[in-house]
Amino acid sequence: MRWIVAGAAAVAAVGTAGLLMLTNGADPAPAASGRTVERVSSGSVTAKGTVQPVSTHNLSFSVSGTVTAVAVKAGDQVVKGQVLARIDQADAKAAVAEAEEALDEAEAALTALHASASASPSACASPSARGSGGATPSTTSGSGTTGGTGGGAAACGTTAGKSPDFISSILSAKQSVNTKSAALAKAERELAGTVITAPATGKILAVSVKVGDTARSNVISLGVVSSMVVQASFSEADVVALTVGQNASVTLPGLVGQTFTAKITQIAETGTASNNLVMYAVVLTFDTVPSGVLVGQSANVTVGS
Repeated sequence: MRWIVAGAAAVAAVGTAGLLMLTNGADPAPAASGRTVERVSSGSVTAKGTVQPVSTHNLSFSVSGTVTAVAVKAGDQVVKGQVLARIDQADAKAAVAEAEEALDEAEAALTALHASASASPSACASPSARGSGGATPSTTSGSGTTGGTGGGAAACGTTAGKSPDFISSILSAKQSVNTKSAALAKAERELAGTVITAPATGKILAVSVKVGDTARSNVISLGVVSSMVVQASFSEADVVALTVGQNASVTLPGLVGQTFTAKITQIAETGTASNNLVMYAVVLTFDTVPSGVLVGQSANVTVGS
């Protein structure tokens, strides 16, 4: 049978479609051994693929611990922010309380230093004492008030006019506050890491932990199924005729007699070897998601006339 390449006869790109970024940085999966690409006399190109969520989130706890609650199972619909699983929080809560107490003490010490400076003139070094040793003459303002050079108690409100030892104490106290504040922020992040919440509304695809297990990576997989795509593979000879935005038709074995429209939204820049052929991953987004379509369901794709 003669194989015909439909070059000029390829359907022109219609509209503009945003690139679909594959989640988690995964490389496009190579075509399965049963996936075929064939040319027909009409000039269309067909391929087999699978239906997948527009994006998938593999969720993990950010700290170690023992799982104390798993609130979902595969197939559950969840909303953004919903609690999905939790690990023992006792240690994390204790760490937050300890960090809060340490920060309170550091802030109290800094406040006490400022208060002592205002109450004790000895914390401020007299400019005249550091200079010629004579008295600093007072000046009279237009309103009749008098004051010495350096502003007296007012100068104690800042580091201006303070003794080197006092300035060093203030700087040390401020550094302690900053350190304790950072420690509290870290403890709060770790407490938050004991809970997995849904980053988006979608469907739970897989749950790999149960109560009593030790927390590990990728414990829950969540798919955003509000938009579904078909992931298919085309040969290097075929892919050159495809363009992002090009129309396609999709049939699903489980929905006999129905044809659904889709558009190409992503074409891989690099190919992968499969059965001695170089194949390119192509993603097609349904114009309207078919009712009852399942994640992982097989699909037949036709592109062209």
